[in-house]
Amino acid sequence: MKSISEAFDSFAHALRVNTEHLIRAPELMKIDPQEAAGNLDQGLSSILNGFHSIYDAANDDPRISFAWNREPTTATLLAIRNARHHNHAHRVRSLEGYFTRAGRAHLSRDYDLVTYGEGDGEAPLFVQALSWSDISDLLDMPFDMTRLSAAKVGAIRAYLGADCIATHIAAQTSNTPVFFDMLPLIVNAAKAAIAVIEPYLEIYSMEGEGFKEHFEEVGVIDTSVLNFRVCTFRL
Repeated sequence: MKSISEAFDSFAHALRVNTEHLIRAPELMKIDPQEAAGNLDQGLSSILNGFHSIYDAANDDPRISFAWNREPTTATLLAIRNARHHNHAHRVRSLEGYFTRAGRAHLSRDYDLVTYGEGDGEAPLFVQALSWSDISDLLDMPFDMTRLSAAKVGAIRAYLGADCIATHIAAQTSNTPVFFDMLPLIVNAAKAAIAVIEPYLEIYSMEGEGFKEHFEEVGVIDTSVLNFRVCTFRL
């Protein structure tokens, strides 16, 4: 079992590698869409697994008491990680994986993107989005498969703005798929985790120091503020 410091260092490394994939994705998507999609999907999985390692290490540390699965910020990330780990709900598909999968070339590449937080209306620099239909399916699955209690499901739905998204979908005249931005959710969960583990955390690397400072300084993103944007997936 990794220590908290080892787990955080792995998490920071995954964040750094994923950021590099996000930067390179637009150009690589024009050359090899499947590779670009695979890099981003694997990058996100590495972040989620790294966060789960922090959770495991914290649960093994008798000095730490934190209800990871009761706080929506952390419970949401853990639920998505477990869905991917156990192959539930299509592993909650990524935007890039959805549109670059074989057999989808004939389909419309339009989609609705849900982002969170106050902003100036401009598209964020980086977006790493997951399928809303998949997360909805996950939250509808029985407890004996997901181990998600009714209370936890309700908290995750409220945190993600499920009612608002459902109202938006019902008002649409097409069946355009909906995706939600994961990066604000990672920020919020990381901030919550660092607040808990910081007294027991030893920094092992420059990337660990950089991401620790980033998450301590950045503001909490208000997921009760939802923004909807019609987009087109472009290769």
